[in-house]
Amino acid sequence: MNPASTLAGAMPAPIRAPRLLGLYLLLILMAAIEAFDGLSHLPTLFGDMSEIPGPGLGGAIIKAFIAVHPVLALTALALATAGRLRYAIIALGGLILMNWLNYMPSVVTHGLDVDALSLAQMIGFPLIGACAIALAARDRRLGFATLLVCIPTLFSAGAALAFGIGVFLHGF
Repeated sequence: MNPASTLAGAMPAPIRAPRLLGLYLLLILMAAIEAFDGLSHLPTLFGDMSEIPGPGLGGAIIKAFIAVHPVLALTALALATAGRLRYAIIALGGLILMNWLNYMPSVVTHGLDVDALSLAQMIGFPLIGACAIALAARDRRLGFATLLVCIPTLFSAGAALAFGIGVFLHGF
């Protein structure tokens, strides 16, 4: 107990619940989804390398993304679990930027399709990742930064869910 508070006759401050618990839980969930996705693609590196398109720089970028994806996702998961909100946001933001870099060989080879999905992945998501990293690095508006890094993961999970429902309803 603080001696100054007892002299003034004030009660000691109540113990507060952990700050930002919802943000931690949301980051843990998003990092777990990304870790599952990254780990599911990791066997590609140990299998037939002809499955990875592009012999040059494009193929190297894709291989680097496949290798780094689970590392960044598991790092974000560990940091969010340990209560390091800022650093978990930065790790997930880095994952968003790496995902953008992963699409670049295809864009260079085939060009950019002008549709909402392509524009979101090529322009919107990297900006979202960069803004989230900048906010977390400056320790500003961590709630907003958390929501920003969750958007691409929720988008991907929603697309996978919609595909699964379509296959279930209409067959493959």
